[in-house]
Amino acid sequence: MVRGLYSAAAGAIVAQANVDVIANNLANVNTAGFKRTLMQIEAAPKVTLYRDQIDPGKTDGNRTAGVAVHERVGDLGFGSRIYDTPTVFEQGAVEQTGNSLDVALSGPGFLAVRDAAGNVSYTRGGSLAQNASNQLVTASGETVLSASGQPITVAAAATPVTGGATPATGGATPQTGLKIDLRGTVTSNGIPSGQLGVYEFTNLTNLRPQGAGAFVNSGPAPKPATQTTVMQGSEEKSNSNVISSMVSLIANERWFDANEKMITTQDTEVGAAIATIGKSN
Repeated sequence: MVRGLYSAAAGAIVAQANVDVIANNLANVNTAGFKRTLMQIEAAPKVTLYRDQIDPGKTDGNRTAGVAVHERVGDLGFGSRIYDTPTVFEQGAVEQTGNSLDVALSGPGFLAVRDAAGNVSYTRGGSLAQNASNQLVTASGETVLSASGQPITVAAAATPVTGGATPATGGATPQTGLKIDLRGTVTSNGIPSGQLGVYEFTNLTNLRPQGAGAFVNSGPAPKPATQTTVMQGSEEKSNSNVISSMVSLIANERWFDANEKMITTQDTEVGAAIATIGKSN
């Protein structure tokens, strides 16, 4: 009966963790470029139980040679556990914003960015801005890197231009503003400023989330994008779906409740067994 407590508790822990994952997906449903997370669950490793016994004889004064008994009782499971929490990198819907500093990536590519500590990560979030040094940065402040790994500095006059973006043609804006073509080449006031560092990965499972929509690469170095286009004046929406997330949230809450009731039942049975054994002669 005690083993049942552990199995039910393991199930409740997994269910609660999955609720946290789904809640995070829901919280970022309006975050540009956000990629939802799934939880993969597996059965905990089983162990095989054996009964080992040695027969010492019938009386203390007349012991016989011990007889070893090694019998297989069966397998014992320990419930479920978390296997992994992979990211779903499917393309989100692209929405036109009319802001010349917004870019959406169509294809499997990622923008290379660098934080204040010098760490390079990759993101799909294309809501860009200019910092005090007129460098392109992400919404969370990371510096956007060029194809050569350097910051992209634009003219101070290249302020966001609304109403002039045309994603289908690379986002042409007035010549005095900012223009980013389909390949990610940036020009401000007609002067080339560099090319967005857009990269593609052979194995996306090597990308692990680190927060703020950024991912750290733990595998081979990515290659310059060949299947990704840059659309200025647009942004990629989150690929998290509110309806499916709510359905999953309700299902996991019921799963948690079922395990909680099982824990209560097992605890009651253990208490009854202890009370009964204590009264026996």
